Amino acid sequence: MVLNLKHKIRVLVSKIREKKKEKRRSSDWPEVRDKFLSLNPKCASCGGIEKLQVHHIVPFHVNETLELDEKNLITLCMGKDECHLSIGHGDSWRHYNPHVKEDAKKYLDSDRHHRSFLIQEVKQRRIHSSKE
Repeated sequence: MVLNLKHKIRVLVSKIREKKKEKRRSSDWPEVRDKFLSLNPKCASCGGIEKLQVHHIVPFHVNETLELDEKNLITLCMGKDECHLSIGHGDSWRHYNPHVKEDAKKYLDSDRHHRSFLIQEVKQRRIHSSKE
């Protein structure tokens, strides 16, 4: 029960964060995001298909020129594994993981036991993002 409530709160916070960013994003972002999701319709980390989000490897506020660059994007989810938060941000929205593509692949290829160790590694290597 508590984990389910915690998950629901994290998903809600994720939605609120995305909504706040809309004002700062390029007007082309919705089209780029939708196209990217259509070409990458599964979470790169867990293979899930629910609650998908397009994550910027280098946040657009860190380097605005990469906002629409598909090489800087990866599909992650806020499903039960919360891949966007755990793999993309090292379990803190104030950080980002510059190794997210490699870590997502490792996570996808790992069993449950090894996934928890990988998340701990991501937390240790995450980079603080001053604007988030």
